[in-house]
Amino acid sequence: MTESDPSIQVNPDDACVNFPYVMFEDMFGARVETIALQSLEIGSNVAGSVVDAWAHVLNGDPKFSIPGMPRRLFCVHTAVVDWMLSLETDPDGGRVSAFECGLKSSLAGRHHLLDLRAFDMVFVTMLEGDHYYLVVFDLEAECIHLVDHLGDRGSGALLRDDDSYIMKSTPFKVLVNHPKATAMQASLIMREDLPWSTTRRIVAPFVESGIFAMRHMEQFVGSRRSFFCGFSVHGARKKVQCNYLRKRYAAEIMLSPVNKYGDVIRHRLQFV
Repeated sequence: MTESDPSIQVNPDDACVNFPYVMFEDMFGARVETIALQSLEIGSNVAGSVVDAWAHVLNGDPKFSIPGMPRRLFCVHTAVVDWMLSLETDPDGGRVSAFECGLKSSLAGRHHLLDLRAFDMVFVTMLEGDHYYLVVFDLEAECIHLVDHLGDRGSGALLRDDDSYIMKSTPFKVLVNHPKATAMQASLIMREDLPWSTTRRIVAPFVESGIFAMRHMEQFVGSRRSFFCGFSVHGARKKVQCNYLRKRYAAEIMLSPVNKYGDVIRHRLQFV
């Protein structure tokens, strides 16, 4: 049974126990409360649980499986947290254990996929303060990408291509005993050059950070095709595009076949 299986849909009358306080919940219990979903309103910083819900939608909705493109797994933003990258020493293997827990959360109960053999790319959403960016492990091409809406001079990402970073990041490159672990350990991180990148000089530079990350998650497939997200290089036009995406992502999350309340929401919309 998949997340899009009609059998997971609930009777609209039975779902009203949590609705409208919860607007998204998948078959494994990942949920987004209404107050968090409201962070998709224009001018608000997007909540981590909303970005995570988008990851679950991308993982579970077949329409986001791009024909002829790599099989992708999207992790929740808590799979890797700041201390896991900044810790100088890790004698007890805490980073590996924490990353395993994060992967289990991302797989939302599908622990049989924990070895990641079913995937060609693993997307790790990072959140530092209010700044979202992606670290993408391309297991097929044996390389690592950093996808960040902030240009390289503005980014505060902790990721570095230096000896100390390579040592700290090795547990994540191993990706929990993946068959390509040895090859991935030698990989350097490639920062994607984005024509639509932003800077810290603008007002509220991180308000749209979650929107950029969600769009990058949707579109990025590594070097297999040109990375095009439709964003303008002009600030005002880019803002309008982000505002549109806020509305679109709210609708996609709530109406997704992954969301067991999707039918409830459609039912209610008929009477609006």
